[in-house]
Amino acid sequence: MAGSATIQGVKRRTKPFTHVEARIQRAIARIAETDFPILLAGEKGVGKRSVAMQIHALSHRSRGVFTEVQSADCSAQSILSALSSRGTVYLADVGDLSLDLQGLIVDRYFHSEQTHPSRLLCGTSREILEEVASCRMREDFFHLVSAITLRISPLRCRRSEILLIADELLTQYSMQFDRPKPVLHDDILGFLTEYSWPGNLSELQTAIKTFVAIGDQSISLAALKAAASEVRPNGQPRHLLLKEATRSALIQIERQLISKVLVATGGNRKRAANELGISYKALLYKLKQIGTEIQSAPNRNGVAR
Repeated sequence: MAGSATIQGVKRRTKPFTHVEARIQRAIARIAETDFPILLAGEKGVGKRSVAMQIHALSHRSRGVFTEVQSADCSAQSILSALSSRGTVYLADVGDLSLDLQGLIVDRYFHSEQTHPSRLLCGTSREILEEVASCRMREDFFHLVSAITLRISPLRCRRSEILLIADELLTQYSMQFDRPKPVLHDDILGFLTEYSWPGNLSELQTAIKTFVAIGDQSISLAALKAAASEVRPNGQPRHLLLKEATRSALIQIERQLISKVLVATGGNRKRAANELGISYKALLYKLKQIGTEIQSAPNRNGVAR
């Protein structure tokens, strides 16, 4: 992504992503040149920021700045500063915006007699009408920011597009890491299309980045399966960091390989260490580290090796 800076909850970005569904692409083309505020709704990670950036890139404000404001930690000063800039303002997680700041935007942006050089876009992963009903959002603010609402589907509802998106991401990250673009194996393609992707586009981007960065598709797939199997106590998925997932996958692969070699050598740990290309001491350490419970097989005299 192009350069970004954060000041009082504000992020400025200049390069859009393109991995959004076809119907949204068509809608973007139709509304980019309008001045209406737009509410982008969808689960976390579906690409709301990406859509906002594309709207900006295709509008007559594209030469201006794209400013992202985080609703939870912004201030009145940061909002007014962003709205006074020439370009597009994306108010992320608008449901986190305080009632006072909602009133400020209504008074200074919508009801002001001055012409504003910026266009306001808002994103939310919540059901905003519920926020209005519970008095966490002003009704007038809701009606003003949702003049046009685009609802972006979760990735699990877009399975026919997953492999196309994955291919674009492979190209992107291969260029970024200066590595050859990998050709994914059939078992990996099956995983990509069958997995539910609770983290949506953000999770898929991490997955493809894993394949390109690690280089070994067996290790990468094991890492992704390990990450996908992690569940929080509340039943929600816990997304592992790439480093965690890779380490988990390597442990699984080491366990399988050591087990296989020990069986092939009849449980002879010294021979197994030689075949694995590591020292006997290193093998003992790995057996202890990964918790392998393989017992040394007895030799011809019934004595364990």
